[in-house]
Amino acid sequence: MLRLFIATDPPPELMDELKKLVDALKAPHDGVKWARPNGIHLTVKFFGNVQESRIPTIIDVSRRACSGIGEIRLTVKGIGTFPGGSRPRVLWVGLEGDIERIAELRDALDDALNGAGFPREERGFTAHLTLGRVKERMPVELVRKIESVKDVTLGDMVVSGFHLFKSDLRPTGAVYTSLAYFSII
Repeated sequence: MLRLFIATDPPPELMDELKKLVDALKAPHDGVKWARPNGIHLTVKFFGNVQESRIPTIIDVSRRACSGIGEIRLTVKGIGTFPGGSRPRVLWVGLEGDIERIAELRDALDDALNGAGFPREERGFTAHLTLGRVKERMPVELVRKIESVKDVTLGDMVVSGFHLFKSDLRPTGAVYTSLAYFSII
């Protein structure tokens, strides 16, 4: 069984800005498992554990669903949490721009893959880049830091395709390997 998802990476210059933001927010014992910059993705489909024999079907169906969509332009802006409120579990930066198109692509992938026997995503889609996962209640200092940069704009990204990633969970953090690339242009 392989842990799989479909996502795209921010460009290197945006990764640098994301790293600076994470470095500015994090502190020792802040109760957050911060994402490594090379582990930050815009995920449009999470499969979980899948039999390796199903990978060719995922690649074929996804390649067809992504074909001809056209590039998607996004701006990385704002910080939020899932869920909202006083007990967040995930810290993220938001995306603006061609959000409707990215949601349509996500729905097209979900529909096509469901037709091939993969369950639909039950949660609603919010385009975002995960910065960290909250393990404990966030300290007041971190809440204040987030509030002070909540409207931050980090830069733009142009999406021209997506990867099928394999995620290997290790004690030092997840290692991601691209198994296939799907151009949307």
